[in-house]
Amino acid sequence: KPHLDDERQRIEKAGGQVYIPTSLLISDESKETSRVYIPSANGMQLALAMSRSIGDFDGKVVGLISEPIVSIWDVQQYQREHQFSQGLSQDSEWFVVIASDGIYDVIPEEEVVDRLGKSLYHFTMEGGVTKTTNPLVTCEQLIRKASRAWLKQTPGMKYRDDITLGVSKLNFVTR
Repeated sequence: KPHLDDERQRIEKAGGQVYIPTSLLISDESKETSRVYIPSANGMQLALAMSRSIGDFDGKVVGLISEPIVSIWDVQQYQREHQFSQGLSQDSEWFVVIASDGIYDVIPEEEVVDRLGKSLYHFTMEGGVTKTTNPLVTCEQLIRKASRAWLKQTPGMKYRDDITLGVSKLNFVTR
């Protein structure tokens, strides 16, 4: 997000401008987004609601970069902090979710993780048959929910942010 200190500083150092709505200065819960102003060849200014992007070449001149922010989560540290008995507990269910702000700006992370986790691991009995909810169906439902939320937030504009969502089980190999 362009309003984050490190992002804003990089953009401004490159000569770019960051617009930060007053509501965002007051609360991180604001529905408004900060934007980077990008001059275009025809003299107009574009406003992009991100500070990192693949393919927005015009934004490079004002400090946009394509390198992602990567968070590394230490599974062994998590186990120690949550007092797992030994190694990767057999009753633990591990998975990874990759999603864009088009999802997380309108659906709480907890809901995304809960629904996807249940679609991967929780079984139900129907007529004596054990089944899971298909993770692809759950992804599609979440994408549709996010799309509807974007349309509701921007009445008359028919705008929706880019929406990306993926999930995969993690299976650890013990040595």
